[in-house]
Amino acid sequence: MGERKVTNKYYPPDFDPSIIPKRDNWRAPGKQIKIRFMLPMSIQCQTCGEYMYRGKKFNARKEDCYGPDGDYLGIRIYRFYIRCMTCCAEVCMRTDPKNSDYVVERGASRNFEPWKQESELNKKIAEIRKEVDDADAMANLESRTKESKKEMEILDALQEIQDLNNRAANVNTAQILEIRAREKQEAEEKAIKDEVQKIDFKSKGGYVKRIESGSSDSEARRIKRAKNSVFAKKPSEDATSSGKLADESKTAEETNAADNMPAPAAVEVITKKKKKKKKKKGKKGKKRKRDDGDDDDEEEEAPSGLGLVAYGSSDSGH
Repeated sequence: MGERKVTNKYYPPDFDPSIIPKRDNWRAPGKQIKIRFMLPMSIQCQTCGEYMYRGKKFNARKEDCYGPDGDYLGIRIYRFYIRCMTCCAEVCMRTDPKNSDYVVERGASRNFEPWKQESELNKKIAEIRKEVDDADAMANLESRTKESKKEMEILDALQEIQDLNNRAANVNTAQILEIRAREKQEAEEKAIKDEVQKIDFKSKGGYVKRIESGSSDSEARRIKRAKNSVFAKKPSEDATSSGKLADESKTAEETNAADNMPAPAAVEVITKKKKKKKKKKGKKGKKRKRDDGDDDDEEEEAPSGLGLVAYGSSDSGH
């Protein structure tokens, strides 16, 4: 297996290259080579009627065409030979550089292709129209006017595109990036400045959040909210109507005073009110417990007295 991979061959000292037979030139007239060929269009065999469709692969023979029809504008024309897949009849075709197509020379016929017929029809119509325009001077002038107008529109559109491209080419990306960076830095500095102002204002202390004069929060609504607050003083159930009115007026005055005070002072006043209320509730609870205890003692003493009376009456009877 070692000799299979060698790259250099051994040439003996008495080697004569002229003895080696030369390879035949396949491009010589009548010379052919074997290739793998694929049908460029659908055809039908004229011998057996077999249809062979586009894309079918064949083993073909290829040769160069010679003579006056051997090339077109310097492009060489090739001829191919294949055999029918059913009857093995020979089919010959060649290239057509003029129309960018193939031409079947013998052995088969090309199937109908509507798109090819349409293109041919369009070519004929263009030729007829050209002949008519050449014959009629006015029609020729109109067609030229239309063509010139169309060309002007195309040139205007092209000029607009060029202007846009030139405008985009003049844009300096470095300048745009610099402007963006400057705007970003200014926005960050402004945000930091606003935050520092807020912190300085809050650190001074004793500030109260004021409601603007145009606000919908009126004085009556503030008083009502203060009355319904948890920290507001509520009258007892057994208080008289006059006491209730006095307490309400006193509560309203205290609430107004607390509203007008600074925030820390108002909090202190409300805290004191709450402590007083808790103390009163505690005293009332102790008094009520004491009264309940006295009633229980009286109830315990009453049955013992009744027992003595009943016992005395029984002794008297005896």
